[in-house]
Amino acid sequence: MFDPSSFIEEISPQLKEKVGNEKVLAAVSGGVDSTTAAVLGYRILGERIVPVLIDTGFLRKDEAKRVKNYLKDVLPNLEVIDESDKFISSLEGTSDAEEKRRKFRDLFYSTISSLMRKYDAKLLMQGTIAADWVETQGGIKTQHNVLVQIGINTEKTWGFTVIEPLADLYKNEVRELARYLKLPREISERQPFPGPGLLVRTVGKFTKEKLSIVREANEIVESYLNSF
Repeated sequence: MFDPSSFIEEISPQLKEKVGNEKVLAAVSGGVDSTTAAVLGYRILGERIVPVLIDTGFLRKDEAKRVKNYLKDVLPNLEVIDESDKFISSLEGTSDAEEKRRKFRDLFYSTISSLMRKYDAKLLMQGTIAADWVETQGGIKTQHNVLVQIGINTEKTWGFTVIEPLADLYKNEVRELARYLKLPREISERQPFPGPGLLVRTVGKFTKEKLSIVREANEIVESYLNSF
């Protein structure tokens, strides 16, 4: 049975040894996995963690603003970086779902690489969990945050090393850890949302107009479901 306290006790010295005095950029999406990883890192490493939320333009309606507000007590130094114009224009016209995921991944990590230089960080912390690399290695679908497990050398490709403290955990265990870390319920119980966001929920050829419709539809459906 998973014990969050024992997990933190076990991983704390590992993280401290791996990080040393380096700065760590923590990529936060607002989902339970990446946010839990960032908050865990912040608890253990303090100000060495630099959490950023990249607004790719594919987030839910007002999501960046909501997430920053949800996390004001547990991740007070979270910074929102608006890269929506760059992502949307780069993906415009792409039709194939796997191609969308691959293009998103490459653009996302080249953006991360630029931010690493800006903050003088050499390590990237992200919320990859066991199910992510199982799905990618099994050919089910490409998860944008699975890199090392499929042979991508992040140091050679983008110039940084990846830290994945949750890589051996499954979703139910991550939620337990999130509750233990006192993340707000809006995060700990959040429904799964794809890393590339509404990009992969926009079926067929991607356009800005389609994205707008999908975002409004998603807001209507989630608002209805959250009312129960």
